[in-house]
Amino acid sequence: MSRLQQAPVVRVNRFSIPPEARDEFMKLIQRTHEVIRAQPGFLDDMILEQNAGTETFNVITILQLEGEHVLQPIIAAVARSDEAAGIDRQALSRSLGVESSVGFYSPVVLPQLLAA
Repeated sequence: MSRLQQAPVVRVNRFSIPPEARDEFMKLIQRTHEVIRAQPGFLDDMILEQNAGTETFNVITILQLEGEHVLQPIIAAVARSDEAAGIDRQALSRSLGVESSVGFYSPVVLPQLLAA
């Protein structure tokens, strides 16, 4: 396994959610994180919410995982759980009017950052 695959990975998901869809979407987030927390390679997570006025709720989910090697098994576990529950995550997000963006990050040690 390469050093990159062994380094911790942080996945950050950002969602913009219409107020009328908030409760249903937060149930999906809770369900998803319950599945993820049970997977090997899961280290930590956090769910943050910002009320952006009457227009939207902004939700950020942060997952810390052991490394890249656990990404595909975790994604597969969530997909299996969704399939068993009859959930089409993309269709549900579209119908709720949820906008999302996903990013993967790696921890940076300050001396590395200063050398860049």
